[in-house]
Amino acid sequence: MKKSVILLSALLCIASMTHGQNTRYYNAKGSSAGYSHDQGNTTRYQNANGSNKGYSRTNGNTTRYYNANGTSAGYSKTDGNTTRYYNANGSSAGYSRTDGNTTRYYNANGTSAGYSKTDGNTTRYYNANGSSAGYSKSNEKDKAKNIHPNFRK
Repeated sequence: MKKSVILLSALLCIASMTHGQNTRYYNAKGSSAGYSHDQGNTTRYQNANGSNKGYSRTNGNTTRYYNANGTSAGYSKTDGNTTRYYNANGSSAGYSRTDGNTTRYYNANGTSAGYSKTDGNTTRYYNANGSSAGYSKSNEKDKAKNIHPNFRK
């Protein structure tokens, strides 16, 4: 499985854990890559242009991910500091482990897929080789107005 898919899954999982927040994602060059908006146990995702990219629903320690058409894209299960990611067919897509403000992501075969570090409302994402993969900022008040009206509470 491609590392970017694992990192995207991890980003979605992180976004689903930021209840009550608007989060904006940026690519490594600093351009907007999209948004997430929390609505209780549901988080909606959209690209930088405001198009719906899907949503996730959390129930207990399980988060299920859906594409824009509502088709299952996979799920994750969290147990303590470890989150395991699964494809829609239930096969392993990798896992992550969090220690303090650092989360390390791994492919299904255990090789590194990258890591993230959180400082305040900013999370920075890195590829396995340490190069920047982008960052996110939560609760950007000036950006929240850009969330599609259907995704607002």
